[in-house]
Amino acid sequence: MIRLEVALVSNPGVVRNFRVQVREGGSSDWHMYSTFPRRSEAESCIAALEVGGIPARLVDCDRCPTAV
Repeated sequence: MIRLEVALVSNPGVVRNFRVQVREGGSSDWHMYSTFPRRSEAESCIAALEVGGIPARLVDCDRCPTAV
């Protein structure tokens, strides 16, 4: 599978987080799956989802959580 990473612009003073988004059921839309404080945790989650056949991507954020 192809791994996608979306990087957002920096916002000083806000704690960085790593979001995992998924695309299920042939949909073209990405949906929030989970948020992690560490990149390694998000990457582990993505690996587990992809083993299960669910397309997933990492979104590197340092903003207040809203779905991208």
